[in-house]
Amino acid sequence: MKAYILSIAGAVLLSAVITVIAPGGRMGKFLRGAVNLVILVVMAAPLTALFRGEGEMLGAGSIAYDEGYLAYCAETLSAEDEAALCVFLQEEYGVTARAQVVRRAEAGFAYEKIYVEILDFGIIGQDEHIYMTEQIESALEECYGCAAEVS
Repeated sequence: MKAYILSIAGAVLLSAVITVIAPGGRMGKFLRGAVNLVILVVMAAPLTALFRGEGEMLGAGSIAYDEGYLAYCAETLSAEDEAALCVFLQEEYGVTARAQVVRRAEAGFAYEKIYVEILDFGIIGQDEHIYMTEQIESALEECYGCAAEVS
């Protein structure tokens, strides 16, 4: 693609030079017409290669992902999820917790694992906190579709 763009730029530059130095009569008109024909051939070269099946018009380059940016986005989304998860646990279960959400640094940013550390169970029955951790764990696994660990 770079060579194609450079060849077009070279042909246009050559056309400009010939237009400036060409005489004004019939010979000048002929030279300008010939240069315009050369520009047309240069611009149509990828189309002829495409019709012959020799290659693609835009090249077959591969797309490279910016791993650092994907990791940054995954961390940012994880931080937002952690804050929302702490609010959810406080509102839904009445517990104060610290959450850690791990997302994959890829295009989908899928959830990998969720860690929840319950800091305060609030006011509940004597042994109900044992069952609450299991409830929270199963609710998180169902909601986020990944493994959850509640302690």
